[in-house]
Amino acid sequence: MSSAEDMLEIYERWHSMYEPLKFDFNVFNADRVFGCGYGASLIPILVSAKFYGKDKVLVLKPGEMPDERLKGESLVVVSHSGDTVESIECAKRALQYGMKVYSVTGGGKLEDFCIKERLSYIKINKEKSTRLGFPYILSGLVPLLDKILNENNTEKIGSYFKKLSEKEEMLGEQARKLADFLKNSFLAGVYYSNGAEAYALRFRYLLSENAKLHSVYENIMEVAHNGITAWEMYYNMPVVMLSSSDDEKLVTERFKVISEALQGLGHRVFEVNVGKDEDLIDKIFLLDVATVFLSIYRNVNPFITRTQETVRRRVGLSYG
Repeated sequence: MSSAEDMLEIYERWHSMYEPLKFDFNVFNADRVFGCGYGASLIPILVSAKFYGKDKVLVLKPGEMPDERLKGESLVVVSHSGDTVESIECAKRALQYGMKVYSVTGGGKLEDFCIKERLSYIKINKEKSTRLGFPYILSGLVPLLDKILNENNTEKIGSYFKKLSEKEEMLGEQARKLADFLKNSFLAGVYYSNGAEAYALRFRYLLSENAKLHSVYENIMEVAHNGITAWEMYYNMPVVMLSSSDDEKLVTERFKVISEALQGLGHRVFEVNVGKDEDLIDKIFLLDVATVFLSIYRNVNPFITRTQETVRRRVGLSYG
């Protein structure tokens, strides 16, 4: 079975895995585009919304499906595996309601569906898991979004990935510190601002998948109203707080108040700001690698487990 060392080797190649893909099909130019993805395939869409703006890349969250109100709009369906049931259903619904549908996928049933329905799609390289294939997904997604929205982020994001090779050692040390912070815990808190939601969601996924660690996951604004009270029942619990350089002053102040309150209750706090522009790729790398180091500390395999595979098979799911 694959190990944490195998996964770290792939992260060491991340800086070279982003290679923008060319495509020869025409697209309909638009002022905005909707995105659909599940599991780790959702994260590149959420991150793209940070680069292009949330008014230009609108994300259908898990459980949301296209309806008649989106007739004439454009939708990009992302699925690393191509076998995620919900992604295929999203594409079907979009066609039913008259949307212009494109896909970024590693193949599978989604590719078969696109061929059958004569839909335009970009086929990407695949990795052992969707979370490792993040650069590959962006390699197809960003050029497609650039074409639809008439923007130019493809080369800029490529430069951010290339710079990873210069920062890997520094980011690796930061990742170790975060892993050290969490290594003796049976539960962790993950609190985030709206601007850091994509990173917090991915971090929560990978804490569970890579390190097999449960987490309490909540928006910082909700914590102030209700979530803070439950922490009075526990002591010395680690809380990771993810903020963004784009946060409003009110949100930034809320982080400070909650951090002080948690520490006053005897809990430990680790703060991460996802920053902006090139920092956005760096922070995905940092948070990902921290969960791999944590899997090593906890002596667990970061790849899929037998129980997880059994459950997915029984409910007919293939995430990513």
